[in-house]
Amino acid sequence: MQIELINFKTFSDYEKNLEGIINILNNSYSDFLLFPEVSLTGFDYEHWDEVNNFGKLAIKELSKINKAFALTIVFENKNYFCFFDNGLIHKRAKYNLFGYENRYFEAGSEPDIFEWRGFKVANLICFELRFIEYWEKFKGVDLILVPARWGKERIEHFKTLLKALSLSAQSQVVAVNSANEEAYSCSFDAWGEGVESNILKTIGYIDFKKNKKVRKKLNIGIQ
Repeated sequence: MQIELINFKTFSDYEKNLEGIINILNNSYSDFLLFPEVSLTGFDYEHWDEVNNFGKLAIKELSKINKAFALTIVFENKNYFCFFDNGLIHKRAKYNLFGYENRYFEAGSEPDIFEWRGFKVANLICFELRFIEYWEKFKGVDLILVPARWGKERIEHFKTLLKALSLSAQSQVVAVNSANEEAYSCSFDAWGEGVESNILKTIGYIDFKKNKKVRKKLNIGIQ
């Protein structure tokens, strides 16, 4: 599977951000694209009503695109992980809120697993990556997606946790961080190998068969 990691930079103009994302999607030949957390609006608390209203509009526009991709979108005072594939097919609001997020966001539900094209997919939104109980829950899933806006002063934590998660869960971990903090994206397989990048667009490839072989070679009870 060919994937595309987008280290997107968010501007104050929501429409410009949406146009930028749609343009990237329309010009991509990848099977799946991942964008950072709150790519469309950022954490624009000073214009909170506008942020929420724009989120609803953005979902309608993004649902028109015949492409598989994921990002988080703010609406209903929640930070929703939204997975699209010719329409919105899965959403879950961020459960573990960080810092000032507690003042504005309502907590959603705990990270979950869903089916996509025969694969088991899980997601962690930024700060949720730090909670090890989810790592146990996700052992052996095919794909773990982590859109984030992780602070640049803690970026080494982010990198370390992502590789550790891929090794612990023996799963493919794909993550993208907002360029407004520090551009970083990666795709690590069950062996901890893959790609890391800080440029706008990076192409990666997922070999799900390799991950199954790793589980057999390093048998820790994951099928």
